Parts: sequence; C-alpha cells; structure tokens
Amino acid sequence: MEEREFNLLDEPWIKVITPSMEQKEVSLKDVMIHAHEYKDLAGEMATQDAALFRVLLAVALTCFYRYGADGQEEPLISEDDMEDDAEEDDEDDDQEDGGAGKNIVLRRWKRYWNQGRFPKQALEGCLEAWRERFWLFHPETPFWQVKNLNYGTQYDVECLFGNVKESNNVRTRHHFSMTEGEEVDQLSYGEAARWLVHLNAYAVNLKTDKKAPGPGFPVGVGRLGRLGFIMVNGENLFQILMLNLCAYNTDKELWGEPKPVWEQAVRTEQGCERETFDNLPELYTMQSRRISLERDKNGRLTGFRAMGGDFCPLEDGFNEPMTIWKEKKGDKKTDPSCFLPQTHNPAVHAWREFPVLFGQKEHIPGVVQWIQTLHGEKMLPPNFLLTFRMIGMVYGDQMNYTYGDCVNDGLSMSADLLADLSRAWRSRIADQVEKCQNTASAALSHAALKLCRLLYGSGSTKNGIKDALVRQYYFSVDGLFRQWLVSIDPMSDSPDEKQAQWERQSYYYARKTLEDYVADLGTDIYMYREDESKDGPKRLLTIPRIVNEFLGELGRIYILTEDEE
Repeated sequence: MEEREFNLLDEPWIKVITPSMEQKEVSLKDVMIHAHEYKDLAGEMATQDAALFRVLLAVALTCFYRYGADGQEEPLISEDDMEDDAEEDDEDDDQEDGGAGKNIVLRRWKRYWNQGRFPKQALEGCLEAWRERFWLFHPETPFWQVKNLNYGTQYDVECLFGNVKESNNVRTRHHFSMTEGEEVDQLSYGEAARWLVHLNAYAVNLKTDKKAPGPGFPVGVGRLGRLGFIMVNGENLFQILMLNLCAYNTDKELWGEPKPVWEQAVRTEQGCERETFDNLPELYTMQSRRISLERDKNGRLTGFRAMGGDFCPLEDGFNEPMTIWKEKKGDKKTDPSCFLPQTHNPAVHAWREFPVLFGQKEHIPGVVQWIQTLHGEKMLPPNFLLTFRMIGMVYGDQMNYTYGDCVNDGLSMSADLLADLSRAWRSRIADQVEKCQNTASAALSHAALKLCRLLYGSGSTKNGIKDALVRQYYFSVDGLFRQWLVSIDPMSDSPDEKQAQWERQSYYYARKTLEDYVADLGTDIYMYREDESKDGPKRLLTIPRIVNEFLGELGRIYILTEDEE
C-alpha cells in the first residue's frame, strides 16, 4: 500500500451538479478551474456542501489576494495598486469612505467577475506549490489531519458520516444512514475526504483527553455547528464564490495575508483557543478537530481518531462574515451585552429571520454588507435576484454528542431592497414579519388556550391545540410570504399598497386557520364551560365567543377596512 495516496488536487472527490442537472465528482483543481461550468455543489447533505464551500472560498480568496484576473502574480497590496487607487480617489471625491483597500478590492473583483472564471494559471500557482499537503494519506502531512494520532477518542467508520443518526438504545446502538452509494463499511476515499471536511466543520461534542498535550480547553461542536451559517447563491459556482468572497473586512480594509491550513505547520495540541483571525482563509480552514483517518492493510477505512482542536471566541466575533447575529443582554455592571451567532431553528422559516438579517438593531452579517456594497457600486446586473441560503446542524441531544436534523432553507428578494434608499422598505418588511409572529404567538395562542379550557377544563396541560394552529398558519403563509417578498420592486411599487396586499392575505389565513380547526372539532357549536382561569372574572366560554375574541385581537394586529375583512 502506497504511503502517499489519493491527492485531492487530482483525484475526483467533490460532488458538483452540471447545467444538465447531472451529478459528477471532480478534483479540487477541476472544481476551481471550471467553477463557471458547474451549477453548484451536490454532496450528500447541505451541511457537507457548506463545509466544502468554505474550503473553496479559502482557495478563491488566496488566489484573489495574490493574482490578478489575468493570472499574473500581483499581490493585492502592490505599490502600483496603491498609486492607481490614490488617483481614482482624487477623481471621485464623493466616493464612499472606507480606506484605500476598498477601491483596490472592488476594482479587482470587477475584473474577475467580468472575466467570468478564475484564472487557471493563478489557481495552479496557489495549489501546486502545496501539492504535498493535499494527500489524503501521507507519511508526514495527511490533508487536514495529524499523522498517527494517539490521543483523543476512537470512532468507528460510521461515525464519520454526518447523515448517520444514532438511536437512543444504549444496548443496540443502531445507526440509521441515508448515505448514497457504497455501504458504510466500504467507504471510498473520495467520500471519506468529503466527510473529513464535514467532520471538521460540524463534529459532535467530545470529551477532553486529560493525557493529550496542549491547553485542553473544551471546544464544543465544530466551528460551523456553532454558527447560523448564511451564504448567497448565484447562477453558477464561480458566481456563488464571488458573491460570498467578502474580500475586505467590515471596516472596508484589506484582510491580512491569506494563511489557509495547508500553508501552515501542522498543529497537534488539544483544545487551543485562537485569537481573532486577520484573514478569512485561515478562519475558513480552522482545525476544529485533530483527526487521523485509519485504514487496514487492504486500504479499507476502518475508523478514525479525533480530539479537540482549535476554537475562537464567539462573542462579538464580527470577523466571521457568514453568520447571523443576535444580541445577548447582560448585566450592566458585571456582564455587558454582546452579540453571539444565532443558530438556525428548523421550525423557523428563513423569511422569519429577515429582521435579524437586515434590521437596524442587530448586527448585519458580513456577507450581507458585502452584497450591499457590490449593489451600491453597480457591480451586479440590473434587477438582480438575491437568494440567501441558511444551513445548519441541529444536534440530537442536549449535550450535542449525536447528529440530528439538517437545516436548509432559502430566502429570495430583489437586490434593490439592500440599497440605502430601501431602508423604509426593509423596515416595513420586518414589521410584517413581526405581525406574523404576533398573530401566531399572541392571537392564535390565546385562542388555543381558551379552546383548551373549553374542551378539557381549567388547568389542562394539553398544548397540542396551540402547536396545531401555529403550525398550520405558518404552513399556509410560508409560500405566500416568499412570493410577496420576491414580487417587491422597491423602485416602482407603492409601499402602502404592497403592505396592504400582504396584510389581507395574512389576516385571511389566520382567520381560516382557527375557523377550520373549530369546524373539524365535531362538537356542538354552542357547547360552553365556565371559565375557571385566574386571569379574569368567571364567565361562560363558547366557541363563538372564542372566535370573536380572536378576530378582535387579530383586528388589532391588522387594521383592515370593512371591505377588506
């Protein structure tokens, strides 16, 4: 068996989808050189694609910072660029502030974008120099691994899969897999490489090995498992990479020199806290785990060993551009407020996170700021339709020791909504999301509570009515809200008319949700029960009273005319 085996630069291992909607496996060099010829990644699950996408972004950024669009080596911070930039600043005094780096970056980005593909010569220059670091199996430096790792936890090969669910039966420990292709115990090297990248990004929690060298801090789940991951889609993989490039930081200054993991010394310490990264390729390829793949003499993968690797603080870590943020209120004296990544909830549709993405109170994700800049500089095509993808992993237990469900949702809208002139539009959309939440959490919930008292008596712990009503309401309006959002043309539509259009639909389906539910009860419409709740005087509860009170509360959320009702 060869000591060096399966080089990721040449061997097919990354799954992509072609314009004819066919799937194929390609090498790392191929996927970058021909990125414009592929629609998107097409791995076993969305989280695997997200993890691989960060690796491709690390390659793209490294190439972008070191090479011009013509493929010639030209560091982004060259003296010629600085002189040209100064001249352009003199010619355009009204240009948005943001430092010299902003203009350099945007000028190069436009050249790449207009060219429509990554320069082959540049990619080969970035990758071939580090060929030895891309062997999946290597006597010294296996890709993203630690050779002969003797510490940490030993895992069977099925634990490499992110789509294998473990049952709660301790005695049998059954695993359930949706993996395509070969059997779990006959894992190909290509698929193993994909799951290796996924493992580093979304690994489940693990215990600290007290004997392992290093600080040994608990690291939690993998880096991406702790984020509310968000990215922007495009027409092909090249566009997707360029739209998510975030080629300067949130202060519109250049990042530091790219330092992807394959250009660094192999780190072997356990549980290391890293300071804030000054470049994205290093952040995107951070080793959340020290991993060593294991195989037998016949080349069959038998398992792997892993222990905690690197992690960086999440609080106010705004150098991370691909996550949504939520403010954590603290004690004013001892624990100041901060922003933390907000992981995705599978029960919350993507459009309900609109206020977090574009609101004025929360910190806007770096990738959204990047798209705002591209749109503001008129670098995107007219009437460009944006689609934000939100991907995440929900772990299967409270301690995050097993994999659970995968979150994969999208949100589409006109890029014009990101313009400065559209702030009023964004505020109105956020208000409509809040009204939908009030409809569910207040009006429908209150009606559900009264129905519960009517049907089961005071003090009942049955909450299935609320869950059924809220679930049905959001199911009814989900597709409609997405269509309404896409239909908005902020340059020509009337905000009042578009708002009224949506409010009529939301009001109708909220009302229909409750009325359909009570119609299906099969109970006499005049049945009544004395309300024994402690929140008011005793009275008779009837279904007509509950419906009328619900409509009154709904009418305070959506103030419609008599004709509209």
